[in-house]
Amino acid sequence: MSLSPKKLILLGLGVILLIAIPLTVFVVQKQQQTRSGAAPATNLSFVDTTTKNPTTETTPKTVSIGETVSFDVVMDPGTNVVGGLTLIINYDSTKLAIEGQGITPNTTVMGNLLGDINNTPGQINVSFSPAAIDPTKAITQKTTIGTVTLKALAITDVGTPTKITFDGNTIVVPIGSGDTNSNVLAGSSPAFVVIVAQGEVTPTPTATPVPGVTTQPTATPVPQPTATPIPVPTATPIPPVATNQIPVCSGLAIDVPTTGTLPYTVNFTATGTDSDGTISLASFNFGEGAVVDVTSGGGIGTNSVNVPSSHIYSSAGTFTASAVLTDDASGASAACSQTIIVSAGTSGGAAPTVPPVAVQPTATPTLAATGPAETILGIGILGILFTIIGAAILFIL
Repeated sequence: MSLSPKKLILLGLGVILLIAIPLTVFVVQKQQQTRSGAAPATNLSFVDTTTKNPTTETTPKTVSIGETVSFDVVMDPGTNVVGGLTLIINYDSTKLAIEGQGITPNTTVMGNLLGDINNTPGQINVSFSPAAIDPTKAITQKTTIGTVTLKALAITDVGTPTKITFDGNTIVVPIGSGDTNSNVLAGSSPAFVVIVAQGEVTPTPTATPVPGVTTQPTATPVPQPTATPIPVPTATPIPPVATNQIPVCSGLAIDVPTTGTLPYTVNFTATGTDSDGTISLASFNFGEGAVVDVTSGGGIGTNSVNVPSSHIYSSAGTFTASAVLTDDASGASAACSQTIIVSAGTSGGAAPTVPPVAVQPTATPTLAATGPAETILGIGILGILFTIIGAAILFIL
């Protein structure tokens, strides 16, 4: 039995529809999986541009008044492919000031700026546009994204370095996301700076005697006449200055058991009081490299706080999470802590850990979003209608 040209055309259209519908559904599902693959796994930190090492509260960077201090801003993307970010950096404007434009972006890595660098006293604010970045230059490994430069203005208190921190509104945007508010930042680490008077940074070394070199004789002191003492009026005693009472961190509570499996989300609440002032800062160290400073909410600004913060543990191990409260006189409390044990899970129910997929040097173009589930349903219904119509025409002919 031979088929007429019309029947062959209709048969071909039917085959095309039967192939196109499931192919369209598959492409849309793959796109949705790609867009939903990003997770908070990226960390930001400061590295001393001179020593190439991070600073801590016990090993700060030391500079004199009038000198500049520079830190590289380092991004570790973790499992993400980062295309841009909104970077907000806070500092104490009574101790430090912006030098030049404050930050020099690494445009070789980050591409073009979305707009001008927006600086205010105590804050540096710069945005990088994901749309302006070549997809082949997306950040997939630990990278320096810029350098912050500040000038020392005033001496810091003994034992209390000034901090340079990442603001809680800093946003890291994964590539392929159409939403610039999609944030995959997991945590950040501050920089610590001690400011001293000029000439106090580097002590003068003591000369070491060299064998064979004749030492010059010490001159004999000439006796000076004894001066007649002049009576000095007794100074009026100054009342002692009240000593600051440091705040007390009374507990670090969590809303889940101390043991769990990856990925493990834990909500922490630090509680504490200050007997002679107010609490202005709660610093959370989750034991996994991430440090978060909270300066608002949870009673911050009063003498009694219940400050919340959360963290997602992305690796297995035993972690000591801690919280430190700082009052309005820069007094820091002893740390409250919790031990969190995170395991990789068992074959009984925990999902296996998916290894990160290596990003090829040339990025594969991402298909534009074709719409929600209603669009897929509409395509399916339209394909079925075309198939029924084609079969009817084929039957009539």
